[in-house]
Amino acid sequence: MKTSLDEGNKPVHILDYDLNEWVGFFQNHGIKPFRARQLFKWLHQKNEFDIEQMSDLPPGVKDLLKTRFIFPDENNVSIVKSSVDGTAKFLWKDGRNIYESVWLPYENRQSICISVQSGCTLDCSFCATGKLDFKGNLSTGRILEQVYLAQKMMQRKITNVVYMGMGEPFHNYDNTIKSAQVLGDHDGQGLSRRKITISTSGVLPGVQRFIEDRHPFSLAISMHAINPEKRARLMNIEKKYPLSSIIEYLQQNLHLMKRRQVMIEYILIKGVNMSEEDANLLVKTTRRLNAKVNLIPMNTSYQGLERPTEDEIQNFWQMLQNKGILAFNRWSPGLDIN
Repeated sequence: MKTSLDEGNKPVHILDYDLNEWVGFFQNHGIKPFRARQLFKWLHQKNEFDIEQMSDLPPGVKDLLKTRFIFPDENNVSIVKSSVDGTAKFLWKDGRNIYESVWLPYENRQSICISVQSGCTLDCSFCATGKLDFKGNLSTGRILEQVYLAQKMMQRKITNVVYMGMGEPFHNYDNTIKSAQVLGDHDGQGLSRRKITISTSGVLPGVQRFIEDRHPFSLAISMHAINPEKRARLMNIEKKYPLSSIIEYLQQNLHLMKRRQVMIEYILIKGVNMSEEDANLLVKTTRRLNAKVNLIPMNTSYQGLERPTEDEIQNFWQMLQNKGILAFNRWSPGLDIN
């Protein structure tokens, strides 16, 4: 039995394999398959990456792992912590790949926002990532180590994972979904599937595949404006995959999804998408999709776009609340660390 990753002697990241692939790898090397679950728990449940600390693995297995795999390394990441609210920003370097993730501390949970690509092929007007050179997709292991090493460095347990860092998750669909499945595995991190959120800018084929595959993770759609002309100015993906097509598809397939599995992400930009008309369009869309809304005020001014005042934020949120919409007004963390 040959795994999809077991190709020759080229080293791969040790977190790239799921449990079934570890079973196949060990069987392929004449090792009892029960070793797969032992190793999987060390890596994904205990976040232990020192082979010598894996006390129930025999020396021969340890030697094989050392020669065939690349391991997470804290030397490849730098961290900046906010002195205001405890937010932490991680900068990862993997060869030519550079990407970020952000730890978001809340009173009742610990969230991390992770990347799936180095750079991004999209060019949303409010996002700095799209201005960077695109280097490529991250492997499953490079996605997962953002969670695991951050936990070790922060000495806290993650409760929520959001795929909303650098890159478009549905442009790296297989590694995104595989990493989410590993995070939810009861032999690994054991996160609730509903506390794993995959955020897309609106890649319709990815949305269709996600829903038709019946994945249990929360799905966040970055809308930011419902009016098509306005959204096209903010997000160039509107020209390829119109939001109207995504909304229509979602509405027709709500029966395949769990209640309130869809979240609408809406960045608040001063003088751009916060009028009463914008609010009414958002209310109508939210009702069609039985969704909830995550309001995200712009952190800082960028590319001529400005952060709204606290009164403007409160006013827009109140317009949604008055129409019975479940909307969360997220604070803007880490303002002192960009």
